Amino acid sequence: MENRNDGPAASVEDAARRVRDAASEAVTDVKHAAMQGVEDARAKAGDRGHSTATRLRDLAGQVESDLPWMATAFTKSADGLDNVTNSLTQGDLNQCLSGVSDFARRQPAIFLGASVALGFALSRLGKAAFEQANPTANAQPTSERVPFDGVEGSYATGTEI
Repeated sequence: MENRNDGPAASVEDAARRVRDAASEAVTDVKHAAMQGVEDARAKAGDRGHSTATRLRDLAGQVESDLPWMATAFTKSADGLDNVTNSLTQGDLNQCLSGVSDFARRQPAIFLGASVALGFALSRLGKAAFEQANPTANAQPTSERVPFDGVEGSYATGTEI
């Protein structure tokens, strides 16, 4: 009787082994794809972080004569952003977050000022990008029409009845 059960049992075990192997390969493929996605996102974030830091330094140079405190805030923010970006691209996210926290604890006024200045700068960059992407948003009407312009009515416009 054991010989009769060996055939189907072996087939079931073989099928189970093939399913486990396929599942293991699928998990490995998903892990690889996820890691590739994370690496791509880190590279893009690194590029954007460094370019934003460069823009902040340029902005600091532009406002240095009028607002030296803001120029200092932009420069320190750019330095901090470069540090955060380097930590992010090198894979040490905990070090990145602790660096930002340490800076905020050591220099709270500069951190707050830099955050506000960075917010203003990013909003201006966002507005400029939106205007470039949507040129019809700023289009002026071709003719200015006034409602009821030139229309004579039989309604009284004064206080007379």
